[in-house]
Amino acid sequence: MNIVFIGGGSFRTLPIMRAVLADSDVLRGGRVWLVDFNLERAETVGRLIMRTPEFAASGCELRWTNQIDQALPGADVVSVSFPVGSLAACRLSEQACLTHGLFGSDQLSVSGAFRAVTGGTIIWDIAQRMEKHCPQAWLVDFANPVAVYSGMVNNHTTIKALGVCGGFTNHRWDLMRLLFDKDEFSDEFNVVAAGINHLSFILRGTYRGEDIYKLLDAKLADPNWEPCRIPHMPRGEPSIRHGLAKLAELRRRFGPIIFSTEGDGMTHIFFEEMRNATLKTAETWDLPRIRTWEAEIATARRQQDSDFRAHLDRDLDAAFWAQDSLQNPWFAPSHDSTALVIKALGGQRQWLAASFPNRGAVKGFPERTVLEYSMHLDQDGIHPDPDLEVPDCYYGLISALATHQTLLGDAIATRDPKLFAAALFTYPIQQNTRETKALWRELLAIHASEMPAKFQKAKEYF
Repeated sequence: MNIVFIGGGSFRTLPIMRAVLADSDVLRGGRVWLVDFNLERAETVGRLIMRTPEFAASGCELRWTNQIDQALPGADVVSVSFPVGSLAACRLSEQACLTHGLFGSDQLSVSGAFRAVTGGTIIWDIAQRMEKHCPQAWLVDFANPVAVYSGMVNNHTTIKALGVCGGFTNHRWDLMRLLFDKDEFSDEFNVVAAGINHLSFILRGTYRGEDIYKLLDAKLADPNWEPCRIPHMPRGEPSIRHGLAKLAELRRRFGPIIFSTEGDGMTHIFFEEMRNATLKTAETWDLPRIRTWEAEIATARRQQDSDFRAHLDRDLDAAFWAQDSLQNPWFAPSHDSTALVIKALGGQRQWLAASFPNRGAVKGFPERTVLEYSMHLDQDGIHPDPDLEVPDCYYGLISALATHQTLLGDAIATRDPKLFAAALFTYPIQQNTRETKALWRELLAIHASEMPAKFQKAKEYF
């Protein structure tokens, strides 16, 4: 099996490779390419992968390059991971959303729609190159918004594209915290979910054979229940505990709970509360402050790269490689969905949730509408879990957001500014108001240097 990691210099790559190599032979006799415009970073990652205890017995070849076309021929899987948009555009667009009464993120939000155009242009180019060099390969996208790019590639090219997210891992943390007051990961959950990325809903599931909703109801029956502490993430603890509390509220009010607690998804249900909470702590960022912040981020990243690269000169013993992901996140095997996809397409059938056009998987949605849903994946493709249906109380919201993201993919693929305006119109929060139209115009200006100029014509349609 041949794998190409675009963005192969990422700190995600080595943990993914260890997870794939640890319990499978899918790369035996295969080839792995690390592609990164920062060739030194890709080389560092590659040389450290070759020092892992799993690599020596893998029988695979590993190379690195900064030329995508050099790596693609013969690929079976092309994994894509990169940040979308400049730090300045991201910060300004999220700030603009708050100013106009909405909220921003890199995924499920109005600012996420504009960043989709920036990243989508790159994904589109990669898909076209794949059609030329490796037309049978799968594109596995981790760059947000994953649903938009999955819809764009599947609906407008011959390439099969799967959008994967950290949410599949996150729910295995959240459920342990929610059900057992344990701040730890477990892969013993078997959960069926359907919806959209960052806003899917658990339809049913078990933990060691027990129904998770029965376990949850027993937990919430305690009138003194409160979310557990998060000792390993002190900075993130307030937001995680708040998310767990909102899951409990969803159970009490509606029944099904969210698959994972990413804030931009949950905000669509608790819009006013979460927007107002964000506004209370929001700061004003002007361009000079943003430039200073960018410089600080760049300095920090150079230091991280240096620290990472320094491991090449160290004796990395068995104790080092035995550390888990909390002790050593750069080097421990990962629970990342990308590793599951690689193993599945290499012959080891896997269970996961991912974004893909519906194609009959979830009741009540058009074939081409991109959704996130539970599936088995193997060399024969996707096998959705049967009887998938978005709960009635969430259906209207999910339908609008799924249509919004599908139309975004259509607009990027066709470079159609009118269709882009239509995609913005379908976004269901504060839909088509004067304030929202003003935000769209501001976001067009903020992202002007990072998206194809043709999209500026979208303002003619609102």
